[in-house]
Amino acid sequence: MAGISHNCPHCGTQQAYFDFLFQKQFMGYKNHWHIFAVCNVCHDSVIVLMMDFSKRGHDPINAAQNGELLDYFHLKRVLPESPSPRIPASIPANVETPLSEAEQSFASGLYSAAGSCYRKAVERALKAIDPELTGMLNRRIRTLEKNGLLPHSMIELLDQVRLFGNSSMHEDDLDPTKEDCAAAREFCILFLTYAFTLPAKVENAKSTTQAGED
Repeated sequence: MAGISHNCPHCGTQQAYFDFLFQKQFMGYKNHWHIFAVCNVCHDSVIVLMMDFSKRGHDPINAAQNGELLDYFHLKRVLPESPSPRIPASIPANVETPLSEAEQSFASGLYSAAGSCYRKAVERALKAIDPELTGMLNRRIRTLEKNGLLPHSMIELLDQVRLFGNSSMHEDDLDPTKEDCAAAREFCILFLTYAFTLPAKVENAKSTTQAGED
């Protein structure tokens, strides 16, 4: 069947093959085509936008069947797009390293690896907040909670990342789902934004205000 290879935004497979099932010219742009395609790995669907740069009136499916797709067409976009890495500003370098690995794993559909790396990012973030913290992650979170260093909402976020990280590393029978990993990702990024990005923005705003008063 006619199709194209592209990274799948759903399952994360690199250079997955997408079968072209239906095509339609883009209204107003005769050399632009929308193609409905399905991933051969996860069987989820995407919309492929291609442009006929030859302007000879080819259509993508016939061109692909003849092995000439890339001779006449330029791939412009695949929707939905693969998730872009989300790295909050002003986080410590040793926190950014596992977070970047988590984001790469999440985009590639490696949810167990992503979960353990989100957990590691949180562990290092807590060490940056309080270098005296010791013990397992749960103990560190409980110490922060007891000392009132973080509001209850942030403690809840930390617990969610901790629990997902635990299941990613220790669950033998069930693989983590994309939905669960997406939630842990959101919790982790929200916490890092609260703990590092927002304070840095406040300090920057204060410095700007003080400079204007001098």
